[in-house]
Formats: sequence, C-alpha cells, structure tokens
Amino acid sequence: IRRPPRSTLSSSSAASDVYKRQRLASLLVSAFALLIATLPATFPAQAKEPLQMAIAPFLPEAELEKAYTPVVEYLGRRLGQPVELKLFPNFLSFWEATRGGSDFDIVLDSAPVTDFRVQRQGWQVVARFDGEVTQSLITRDDDLILSPKELVNERVAVQPSPSVSALVLYQLFPNPVQQPTLVFAQTNRDVATAILEGRARAGVIPTPLVGGYTGLYPVVTTEPLPFLGFSVSPEVNERTRKALRQALVSFPETEEGKRILEEQSLTDIVPATNAYYAGNADLLVGTYGY
Repeated sequence: IRRPPRSTLSSSSAASDVYKRQRLASLLVSAFALLIATLPATFPAQAKEPLQMAIAPFLPEAELEKAYTPVVEYLGRRLGQPVELKLFPNFLSFWEATRGGSDFDIVLDSAPVTDFRVQRQGWQVVARFDGEVTQSLITRDDDLILSPKELVNERVAVQPSPSVSALVLYQLFPNPVQQPTLVFAQTNRDVATAILEGRARAGVIPTPLVGGYTGLYPVVTTEPLPFLGFSVSPEVNERTRKALRQALVSFPETEEGKRILEEQSLTDIVPATNAYYAGNADLLVGTYGY
C-alpha cells in the first residue's frame, strides 16, 4: 500500500485545524453575545444621580419646602432624573455656600445674586418667574412715618445681606453716619412679625408680602427688579441644562404644571437668558465676599 505523499497529509491536517479554530471562535462569539443580552436583567441600569435645586431663603424653610416640593417632583418626572430641594436656614449660610462656588446644580435666586453667579462663576440662566418685584419700607399703620430719614437711629428689621431687602435698605440710607439700628431677622416673615410685635419700628420686605398682614403700612416702595431667576451650574452638562430649561418653561404649558403654579400661588415660568439679569450684581457692591 502506497502512503500518500507527506505534503497531502500536512495540508489535510492544517485544514482541519483551521476549521476547528473557526468553529471555536464562532461559539465564543455566540456565547459572548448571549452574555451581553442577559446583563441588563442580571445587573439593572444604575439610577441617575439626583440633581440638587437650591432656593434662596426669602421665606421660612417649611414654607419653601411645601411650595417647591411639587415643583422639583414635576421637574424630576419631566427629566427622568430625581431633583432634590436644598434649603438654607438663613442668608448668611446661603451666601457662604454661594461664595464658595455653590455645590448644587440649579438655583432659584434674586436678580443681584443670579447676575453674580453668571459674572463670577459661569452659571447659565435658563428661566425665570414672570414679572418684576419691588421692596417696601414698612411700619405699623398706627405709627405715622413719612420718610426714611425719620428712622435714623431707630430699630429697623431686615434679612441679612445679600438679601434684596438689605441691599435696598442700604440705598435708602446712603449716609454712613445717618443709619438706623439694624435688627437682623431670619426671613421676611420674621421681619413683619418683629414690626407688629414692637421689636422693630420699621423693616424692609418684598412688596407682595405686605398685603398678607393686617396692620402694616408701606412708607416707600422701591423701583422694580427682575423677579426670581433659575440658573444652572457650569458643572451641569449642556444636554441636562437644555432639558432643565424645557422642563421649567413647560409649567404653564401642561395641565399638571399649571395646577402646581396655581396651587402654590406662583407666577408663570418663562424663558430667560444671562442678558436679562445683566447689571443687577451692581447692587452687591460693598457686600462681604462680592
């Protein structure tokens, strides 16, 4: 019997090895594809990190929490990402957090501090509450005062700077040697209470709050400023920032959003840009940390 030539045996064996390797590679690819397909069921997708929305402490924490919890819950549903409230007990703690760079993602703030964030920290304005707001120097309606000059050396209650009320008060008393004695209060509600209880002769609060108290009289009302603005941290990516803008301006466009605004006595939320608040940070000149 003649043996096949060596070259024939070598070619046949090599072809067999190639086939086996190709078959093994095909099996491995199929197994890997099956593993990838089952991973989502075995390891669910990780939940998105919550966004934090801070609010300037112009009202008591409990009041802000009640009013804005439905707002952040609505935003979370629109974004598909949780949004949490971050509140502060007073303006001193809020300003310290703001000066330090603000470790939150979105904030609702007054016009001067909104512009400060834009100019100094690179934040982006995305929306605002519609309208403008004024501040009023108020006294009890049984205490006739016709001019701020009558309050030099008198006790005047106000939230600490950089609340808009404090910034306005400094403008009402520009002479450094003719100043009232300041009584600092945690919130605008505390300012009104201090006046009604006789612990201060006057105070400065946002004009819309005056009508909620019996026995208060506005002596002077200031020029209007842009209403509260929503701005977003530079640490938030562009896609999320755009989604936040869309979610905020959808409030007056959806039934759920309109209901929330009405129930919480909030004005419509409308689009806004950095330019709308430009120049308002000038009110902060002289403020510690500005």
